Amino acid sequence: MRNSRITLIVAFVLMLLARSAQAWFAEGHKIVAIIAAQNLTPSTRSHAAKILSVADDPNAVESAMATASIRPDTEYREEDRSTAPWHYIDICLQDKPQDLPARCPDGDCVTAKIDEYARRLRDAHYDKWGAAGDLAFLIHLVGDIHQPLHTTTNADRGGTCQQVNVAPAEENLHYVWDDGVVVVLESELGTHDPVATARKLEELYPVAQNTFDWISGGSARIAWESHQVARSQVYGALGIPERPCSLHSCDPATSAPLTLSQDYMKREATVAGQQLARAGYRLAALLNGTWPPANHTR
Repeated sequence: MRNSRITLIVAFVLMLLARSAQAWFAEGHKIVAIIAAQNLTPSTRSHAAKILSVADDPNAVESAMATASIRPDTEYREEDRSTAPWHYIDICLQDKPQDLPARCPDGDCVTAKIDEYARRLRDAHYDKWGAAGDLAFLIHLVGDIHQPLHTTTNADRGGTCQQVNVAPAEENLHYVWDDGVVVVLESELGTHDPVATARKLEELYPVAQNTFDWISGGSARIAWESHQVARSQVYGALGIPERPCSLHSCDPATSAPLTLSQDYMKREATVAGQQLARAGYRLAALLNGTWPPANHTR
């Protein structure tokens, strides 16, 4: 009897771990990578294939980019905990665009690291993770900057302190956007894996020429755009008031759970789908600009 109970507990824990690995933490990043891979130029795809040690084939590069997209969370963060701040930039609700540099001390934030890794790949001047690791970071961080709560805080550490009541169950408001909205998105789309979801999002949001070009200063511009999404779709939509700017502590009010309706989740799942599509197209544009054809002049 005791062994049976232990077996059931272990099975339940494994089920929870499997679920946690299937949403924006992994699922969303893979979706972004797959959309990007589908929109690479032949020259860029060839560069990516060489770096990732796979055949210069669309399916092989797509699969390799999807795998690479989660390495900064599953490997590199454990190897070097100092990389943790690279995944976000804490912009307070009362901030202005000119405040962004102050929110990225010592260049340890998502905007600066996107710029750094794009430059490293362009110049073939890699850090300790080498070319494949640097490409993995760039893929991952472009996904991160399109998650609204990776660019915003409201005395709640990017929503990680804000408790919630929601289905599917999530630990906090940040995880709702990392995970829950993507679960709902895939349910609404009728898809069950990142490839199918990426294909569906490309159908729903086809890229228009120049719409998602990566321009100089693009990382800061996109961070501010994602911040505005958080203002409207997270704090505004949930009626959360603007709190005094606090980057390292949480307002006591965040311990009171917010109840998120299914209507809210479905509405924000659509927003999440749009953000994932934008991230994929913009990542492709950034990589295409990083490795232009040999006869292209800057």
